[in-house]
Amino acid sequence: MGLSGAVPKKCSECRHLFEGECTRFIEEVGRFLHLDHGPCGIDGPTAPVEYEDEFVKAKVTVPRKCSRCVHLAVGPIHGFHCTKDATKWGHFHRGLDWGAWRPDHVYLQLPPPKVTTKALSEHAFANDQLAFIKEHRRINPGLSIQEAKTDFAHFRRVIEESER
Repeated sequence: MGLSGAVPKKCSECRHLFEGECTRFIEEVGRFLHLDHGPCGIDGPTAPVEYEDEFVKAKVTVPRKCSRCVHLAVGPIHGFHCTKDATKWGHFHRGLDWGAWRPDHVYLQLPPPKVTTKALSEHAFANDQLAFIKEHRRINPGLSIQEAKTDFAHFRRVIEESER
């Protein structure tokens, strides 16, 4: 791999560890997750806030305490991550510290190059096919209604399987 660094002990013993990333929920979210490095040690609220600066053009959600932290970094491959203790963790980036905050549901994603928004995921969880199709067509121009219906059905299967 050419990567170096450390992984948390609990992750090193987990079956979901794969090349320095976590495969848990890969079917639901369509991507690898950061390893669980635990809390960063910096106090502050972890409720989500929208983040935008002069470099990041799309608004994203990060923990409130991370939004102004000097350790917040963004990369094209690993997305938003924490650089605190980067010399220890190396290439196996620390995810953001969400503390005890939990989302209402998992943010589902379509495979690239399709675009997914938070609203698209919310429509799937609400089982609102019409709103899903409208949002799907808005953010993925040129794709057919049938493809939107197929993606909706896929999201609904994922949701139903996760509820079991």
